[in-house]
Amino acid sequence: MRGYVARRLVLAIPTLVGLVVLAFSLIVLTPGDPAVELARRRAPSGEATDVDIARARAELRLDRPYVVQLTSWIADAARGDLGRSFSTGRPVAGELAERIPATAQLAGAALALSVLLAVPLGALAAVRRNSLLDQGLRIGALLGASLPGFFLAYVLIVIFATTLQLLPVAGRQSPASIILPTLTLAAGPTAVLSRLVRASLLEVLGEDFIRTARSHGLRERSVVLWHALPNALLSTITLIGSLIGHLLAGAVIVETIFAWPGVGKLAVDAISQRDYTMIQGLVLFVGAIFVVVNLFVDLSYGAIDPRIRVGAGRS
Repeated sequence: MRGYVARRLVLAIPTLVGLVVLAFSLIVLTPGDPAVELARRRAPSGEATDVDIARARAELRLDRPYVVQLTSWIADAARGDLGRSFSTGRPVAGELAERIPATAQLAGAALALSVLLAVPLGALAAVRRNSLLDQGLRIGALLGASLPGFFLAYVLIVIFATTLQLLPVAGRQSPASIILPTLTLAAGPTAVLSRLVRASLLEVLGEDFIRTARSHGLRERSVVLWHALPNALLSTITLIGSLIGHLLAGAVIVETIFAWPGVGKLAVDAISQRDYTMIQGLVLFVGAIFVVVNLFVDLSYGAIDPRIRVGAGRS
């Protein structure tokens, strides 16, 4: 097991290095001059002089060679210093720290709801294969995976906020504020995960050990719940890890529509305001989340399924 963990950690290092280089290169590859943008924002009249631009370029270290800029940025990032926002003048790390809890709350609620709905629905569809219930659940999953998040968000707003007036439409003032964003964000992952659970369970139900369990006189419910379903869920672990990335990407739209004060809303504001340092910090943060989550999924998969560790050791 230690060798497997060490190999996964070593493989994650090049990804992290590439992520850091990409996040830093945004300020170089992005059209326009960040120094001009920063100087223009600071100028009282909105018109920056050559002296203001030179001062801003020196502050952003754009007057140094690329390698020196990259090294300095990595050293600052390692200390938690991601620069200051062009828009607010506040530290980027501080603004991220303020927004992360809101996004974590929304993404965590959506992920929990997706798993709680997808596993029983997928299992029920597999057990009652080709029945009317199965067909209905498959159609519902197809619709859930196909509907754009912004369309579903506005439908929920019209029904529950405007017509029925049961739920708040925007903000994070009360516990009820999270309901509509969670339903919107969880729709797609629930549909995809339920279809995978159904397909995996159907495959496991055809295995020899399931026929052996049935031949021993076990009830069908026990066979499905205690023998088939745990083995079927092994293949969904990787998907659950990738769903976290989907939730972070979907949070950009959902948080903007529902005015949820999270990282997604911060990303939209930073892009619209050409806040280069904030965009850098967001790319680094979201990319690191992707890498860490996928690494955790790989390690948990090896811990749950011994065949992964054995196969990796033999290779």
